[in-house]
Amino acid sequence: MLMIAVTGSASGSIASIKPDLQGSPASHYTRGLQNTKDYRQLAGSNFTHQSVLTSYLSNDELEPYMRGYVDRCGHMARMFSLGKSKENRELWALELSNNPGATEAKPNTRYVGNMHGDEPASRQLLLGLAEWLCQYHTTDSRAAEIVNGMHLYLVPTVNPDGFDLRQRHNVEDVDLNRDFPDPLLLGTTGLQPTGIEQPETLALMQWMSETHFVASASLHEGAVVANYPWDGMTDPNNTYSASPDDATFRHLASVYANAHTHMHDSIEFAGGITNGAQWYPISGGMQDWAYVSGQCMELTVEVSQDKWPAADLLPGLFATNLPALLAFPLAAAFSGLRGDVHQLLPTAPENATDNDIPLPAIIMVEGIDHVIHASALGNYYRPLAPGSYNVSAALQGYATVSAEIKVPMDGSGVVYDFALPCTTCNRGSTSWGTMYDEEGVHIRAAVYAFLVVAGGAWVLYALWWWCRAHRHSLYLGRRSKATSV
Repeated sequence: MLMIAVTGSASGSIASIKPDLQGSPASHYTRGLQNTKDYRQLAGSNFTHQSVLTSYLSNDELEPYMRGYVDRCGHMARMFSLGKSKENRELWALELSNNPGATEAKPNTRYVGNMHGDEPASRQLLLGLAEWLCQYHTTDSRAAEIVNGMHLYLVPTVNPDGFDLRQRHNVEDVDLNRDFPDPLLLGTTGLQPTGIEQPETLALMQWMSETHFVASASLHEGAVVANYPWDGMTDPNNTYSASPDDATFRHLASVYANAHTHMHDSIEFAGGITNGAQWYPISGGMQDWAYVSGQCMELTVEVSQDKWPAADLLPGLFATNLPALLAFPLAAAFSGLRGDVHQLLPTAPENATDNDIPLPAIIMVEGIDHVIHASALGNYYRPLAPGSYNVSAALQGYATVSAEIKVPMDGSGVVYDFALPCTTCNRGSTSWGTMYDEEGVHIRAAVYAFLVVAGGAWVLYALWWWCRAHRHSLYLGRRSKATSV
């Protein structure tokens, strides 16, 4: 095991960023929406984040609005469906990035809205966030870092049926935030779909199985607080249910609460954050499942004291949450530990590029019983609270490498690349082109020697065969020369 020490470099704090709303266009949209066509026409015009915060869009209006958004902001946006609700409504999502749809060595983060049908403010807040990022990604450093440095996914509603019925549950009367396999009850081996989940739940589970998210937040209403795992109970005698990453979850929840204009001033919740089970325990919540099954640091954020706040309150609600909506994904992705894992080939020639082979290694932090995996591209993002850690990268067939990491308080994070020496290369899975270890050199030398010897033997054998085939003509030729003399 190799040991290396590294510390972070200081730069601007991510956790303390504040919104700069000065100069925002004073676009006021007040006329009623008559039909879907009318809204599509408006969405294709000079739309702003202010415009989408004047009313609640119906399910019929949501799709054309989102299509209009992609028409206007297609250089940084992609629209796709996660699946369908019980009543066959599409669960639309937006991907925001300077390279939407591409698989890159960048972190994926997400916001999920309207999981409870009677908590719809997040539908408009997430659309407002999309508009704001499109509007300011060339002039605001936070917007630029999100659009250029990651892939941010926004799902305005995962419960459109419940929204239409103005009820918490979906149309089957199921609370979607109690519908996930519970890792505290089932363990890590029981997190696959059981067959009884609702289609909305299955769509989210399938999405997370295909896309690794560094962090996520589900937006709810009924309080103003950032809730973190565990939601379920691990000890019936202790109301506080700490996950292995309790310190990091507290840190990320505090990032949201502190960036919010007043969440951190809460009287009910110290610092504006709460452990889920300590507030009230639940089973089958999305954030516990996402943490264990998806290796995703997920929060449940309550953004409004009142459920279904009046539409005229949406602009103020957006203003109080915008700095937090920007700070959370940036902190999760960049204020902890990040880097690449690749193969180390110490005997490779100077011009060899094989040492750039990315490795999907496991990233382990000593003292935290929770691992993450680097992607197939070798990049990894490990959210961590400020502090000192011993971090290791491991992969079968490679030597484990460890490093002493110090995550700074200023939010700049640490970049560290792990290079893992190969211990079993060329023994069944590695191509001949990557044989640069000691054993590979010896094998290739033997192959070259064999080819040289074999080649010489083939020349001698061919000469003998030619002489044998032409021995009669050679004999006659010698006789004719002798006779002429």
